[in-house]
Parts: sequence; C-alpha cells; structure tokens
Amino acid sequence: MSDFIVTLEVIAQFQNGKEVGLVARIGRARPQGKGEWLCPVELSPVYQQPMSVKGVDSFHATWLACSLVLKLLGHLKGEGVALKTTDGSAFPLEAYLAGLGAGPQDAEGG
Repeated sequence: MSDFIVTLEVIAQFQNGKEVGLVARIGRARPQGKGEWLCPVELSPVYQQPMSVKGVDSFHATWLACSLVLKLLGHLKGEGVALKTTDGSAFPLEAYLAGLGAGPQDAEGG
C-alpha cells in the first residue's frame, strides 16, 4: 500500500525478550459502490497481507480500520506481549481505547 494516511509504530516485546517493530498503516478509503467504502489496513510483520475494512462512507471505513488496529494490538497484549512506543515507554493502548465506549451524550459534551 503506498497511499497510506495514518501510520503507527509500536514495539512488541514477547515473553522470551524478543522485540519486534510493528508498523500499522491505514490507507485512504475508496468507494466500492453505493453506500460501501473499503479502507486498506496493514499490520506488519504480524499480518503479511493487507486487509480491507468495509464501511458505509469514508469516515466509517477509516474509523473501523483504526479500531481494527487497536483490537489487534489488544489481542497481542492479551497474549502477554508487552507493547512499547519507539522511545521504549509503555504504549498507552488504554488511552487509545478510552473514547470507544463514549455514548452520544459524551460526544455532545454532556
């Protein structure tokens, strides 16, 4: 994928001490038909082939692609993999996920 719009770099430290640099890339959502948009997602080297997420519009497809990356990182963390930023500090996955449970009143400020 060459037309990516979002990149996230995370270091995965496995229980045996091995560290692997992960790069998540999200591409530009493209229309695929009426009410259907596809957004490409990569998480290398964990997944060798790019994935596509389908949404009803470009915003929805991009939001779902971001959510997928966070879900995959959460799965790794659940398997005992420590996630770190490129400076070595803990990756703040919970901070990224914090807003996903907000209801409509929270988005409106009340």
